[in-house]
Amino acid sequence: MPATPLHIAGFCDPDFALVKHTFTDNLQQRGELGASVSVMHKGKIVVDLWGGYQDIAQTKPWEKDTLVCVMSVSKGIASICLLALADQNKINLDDPIANYWPEFAQAGKENITIRCLLAQLAGLPVADAAPENSLFQQDVLVKAFEVQTPLWEPGSTPCYHSFSYGPLCQHIVERVTGKTLGTFLREDLFGPRGIEFYVGLTTEEESRCTEILVDENVPSINGMRDDSSLLAKAWRPAPLDPPEAFFQNSEFRRGEFASANGHSNARALAKIYGALSQEGGGIINNTLLEDAIVEQWNAVEKMTNRHFRYSSGFMLNNRHFSLGENDRSFGHPGLGGAIAFADPDENLGFGYCGNRIHAVDNNGPCGKALIDAVYKSL
Repeated sequence: MPATPLHIAGFCDPDFALVKHTFTDNLQQRGELGASVSVMHKGKIVVDLWGGYQDIAQTKPWEKDTLVCVMSVSKGIASICLLALADQNKINLDDPIANYWPEFAQAGKENITIRCLLAQLAGLPVADAAPENSLFQQDVLVKAFEVQTPLWEPGSTPCYHSFSYGPLCQHIVERVTGKTLGTFLREDLFGPRGIEFYVGLTTEEESRCTEILVDENVPSINGMRDDSSLLAKAWRPAPLDPPEAFFQNSEFRRGEFASANGHSNARALAKIYGALSQEGGGIINNTLLEDAIVEQWNAVEKMTNRHFRYSSGFMLNNRHFSLGENDRSFGHPGLGGAIAFADPDENLGFGYCGNRIHAVDNNGPCGKALIDAVYKSL
């Protein structure tokens, strides 16, 4: 019986044929289940491909409008929300968070600035007062962060706020705009631009979501299960076991958790970061963005003991997560292989996301191969 033909669809500029070849190899040889990849270069989409399967049983082909959870790629989008508010003069990055959220000024947090949070230097990776399974009890989480004491002097210690970053950004957005972060994305930031990035899905959008296949021994998930780790302490409010059920639960998909439950596709990610890569791209003015991508630290951070570089809101190109060939490239990775970034000097936006969570603590073989292929094609 002949093998089922490999399902790949979309568009690829001939100059970027190596990217399509690499994407095909990801599905045929590197264990990808289903995925999409997109590249915007100098304001033009040059790659927009999707392929493989939405479901673990491999019965539903990945479609043009398929949505997938992009995990911590969502954190970069949360950053963009705060930067957009700064661009609109609704906040100042160097103001204390408490200027906009007065109840935050407790337990030594009165001077923590928005920039300090954006740079993963706030010292607030945990919410000790939030009980297990309280992730979507927003009032409980907010109050827990209000009474939380920083684990160290704010501004002193790089620590990837793996769990807490999204909820903290969400509440600032809500205090400033009167809208949830997900609503702000729909009504103000991405919806008017026709960009599909959602934090909190509708019923129709949820029907377009992929299943999630989770490998054994994913390093971050192992850390979340290790009761002695800071990662486990941070993620206590999330009902993670088993992770497959957590990622596919309707409460997870429809709730708002900007650390990890953004749903999107590569086309949207490339458009977002492609716009950011160009002066006058329309999302954030260039002066503010250049300030936001200045390196704030280059160090081994406390949450996962990995060596990162970070700016005010974005991960910068680093030894764990390749963002191409430019040290100024900025964006954010997601658990198991998703990644989105901008190269501001090449005017390049890149997005890649799949529905298999690979057992990696970096780009993984699929994302890295595609990024290499893009730069070879330029």
